[in-house]
Amino acid sequence: MSSTPNPSQPNNLPGFDPLMGQLEVLEPGIAMFHGFANVAFAYGRGEMIVVDTSSQQMGAMAVRAIRQVSEEPFAFLIYTHGHGDHAFGTEAFMTDAIARGHARPKIWAHEQVAARFERYALTRGWQRHINRLQFGGAFAAERLFEPNSFTHPDLVYRDEQFLDLVGEPVELHHAMGETDDATWVWMPARRLAMVGDLIVSSMPNTGNPNKVQRYTLEWAQALEAIAQRGPRYLLPGHGPVYRGEQLCAEVLRDTARAIRFIHDEVVRRLNAGQWPVDIVEADISIPAELADKPYLRPIYGCVAFVVRDVIRRYAGWWSGEPSQMFPATRHERGNDLVALCGRGAIVAKARALKDAAQLRRALALAEIALNANPSDHEAIGLNAEILEAMAAGERSFIARNFFAGAARQLRARAPVGTGSQC
Repeated sequence: MSSTPNPSQPNNLPGFDPLMGQLEVLEPGIAMFHGFANVAFAYGRGEMIVVDTSSQQMGAMAVRAIRQVSEEPFAFLIYTHGHGDHAFGTEAFMTDAIARGHARPKIWAHEQVAARFERYALTRGWQRHINRLQFGGAFAAERLFEPNSFTHPDLVYRDEQFLDLVGEPVELHHAMGETDDATWVWMPARRLAMVGDLIVSSMPNTGNPNKVQRYTLEWAQALEAIAQRGPRYLLPGHGPVYRGEQLCAEVLRDTARAIRFIHDEVVRRLNAGQWPVDIVEADISIPAELADKPYLRPIYGCVAFVVRDVIRRYAGWWSGEPSQMFPATRHERGNDLVALCGRGAIVAKARALKDAAQLRRALALAEIALNANPSDHEAIGLNAEILEAMAAGERSFIARNFFAGAARQLRARAPVGTGSQC
């Protein structure tokens, strides 16, 4: 158990949550384990429900933590969705039940979770690769996404499901947000909402660069539906617990308002005939009174990602630039520009832009030299330096790790000791 977390702490990814690895008891019968992803517990009537099981690495830690305060059997394990940091720690809960002689807990989830697990098994190599990049090595990816990495649900539902916890009603509601298989859990007698990644204490992670479609509009709708219930406690998938009806309503409604604003602005621009490339370059931002909220800071998702999610949902893959319908290869474009401008001029300008902290422009030019000659050690080093500088200044956890991962890959290609000044 621990003290109340600082609500300004944005997300319990590594380095963010002061309670990482600890159990927080909110009141007798309600607790949350702060893991890579949170695990929520409701107990006190003779049996317990568990909402999410965390990751393979942290599932056992969550079990040990809750066993310090309750010996009750796990009646239900509920997946809020099928992501690895929320649904892959199940084995530890099953092992605990066997060791204690308890009945095997029933696993509930939305019916689409099984399809997600099947996709993970089909694309396991890609899943490992992109998660290593996204989480910067925080995931031990070797066993992830194998068929035996996850435990399928025993029972599934479609729209809503009503359970009984020793006479207390428990409601499961389907939502679409970061995933199409999301569940939020409502316990009306306690006014307790356990919502998984519908709340991540950051700008929502919609529009992840290397993941499948997210659902921005439906995400807002789900948050509005939860707010209508008037929760007293809001237990998110990442980040601190939110206490009190007023704060819970504010977090839910502000988050919904922010992503609705982005959604509606992108749709307005599409309907006005703007191409996706024009919308991306418009640098859309949310109203200042929302951007200043600690739970909407761009430390995981960010506005630019949400913009692209909405575009992808409604407008397909083409940017609108004619040259990108059937594009010349990167190598061809790089060679043409080097022939026109000279390699030295391109590299010198990219370095000058880097030194002036114009990092996006610097990277665009440095990539030209690298695309023209992927073995150019100076271009490799310069690109790596720019990417490392971008990572150092990037607020979004996802973008920061992608930049840092790309830099590491470049460094691995260059001879030891090679730098951009070669």
